[in-house]
Amino acid sequence: MVESIRELRKICYKNSKGRRPLYMEWVTMKISIYVTKLLLYTPIRADQVTIGMVLLAILGSVFMTFGNLNYILIGILIIHFTVILDNVNGEVARYRKEGSMMGTFLEQYYHEVSVPVIFFSLGFGVFLATGYKSAVVFGFLCGVFSRSTVLSALKSAVVKNAIRDRNNKKVDEKLKKYASIVGKSPNVEGGSTETGANLYRKYDLIREFWSAPFNIVHINALVVLELLNVYYWNIVPAYTLLYWYLVIYGSASALIQLISFIVHYRGNTIYHYYVAMLGKGKK
Repeated sequence: MVESIRELRKICYKNSKGRRPLYMEWVTMKISIYVTKLLLYTPIRADQVTIGMVLLAILGSVFMTFGNLNYILIGILIIHFTVILDNVNGEVARYRKEGSMMGTFLEQYYHEVSVPVIFFSLGFGVFLATGYKSAVVFGFLCGVFSRSTVLSALKSAVVKNAIRDRNNKKVDEKLKKYASIVGKSPNVEGGSTETGANLYRKYDLIREFWSAPFNIVHINALVVLELLNVYYWNIVPAYTLLYWYLVIYGSASALIQLISFIVHYRGNTIYHYYVAMLGKGKK
């Protein structure tokens, strides 16, 4: 017998201290526990939930490529459901004590895949409906730059260098070298410059309402407004809101990533990451 909703919340979140996106705190966590309760009556495991999230995100994106507003709404609702499942997989994992590095990998894979395909599909769908080739261009910019390409590249480079240095037994040598650049306290949030650290803190607040899962909420709300406009209001041409959202979001995201590149390059953030990852416990 599965515990009550109140008890499930206590079990699933008693040791969970990480900060989650505000939308998850405000909305999806209120719903996800009910889905979790249903799944706990089945043999479905946390990793299977995450794999389902990836498949549903792709399925929802396929609906969006057709360009019909009704199909776009169906697609984004399917994708919106994966945001709820993004809580469910963690709840199931904590309840069944299934937390693992593989689970973290699968969840990260969902985030890396879902956002680009959502925007690519939306841009292509708007193009099919309007004939605006620029919708594909801005959908591409949204898809590429709505995720932090700079931080992804930084982390990949650090891991690659760390593995190579361990194999060559050069970690201590590199730590000594990079510590002279970083100083006593490595700062992965902006690097060595105070300007970079300040910008990082400000963007950390903006990101709550800008990036996933809020960008899915943006699209969901705009599709509903588009349908109301088509069927009732007839104020602006169809797809106007979605098109200009792609233009603004794509342009702003590209600019943000350009600023991020400059900040992290000038702040030597890659060395901060290296020291933060490998320097703990070193004498």
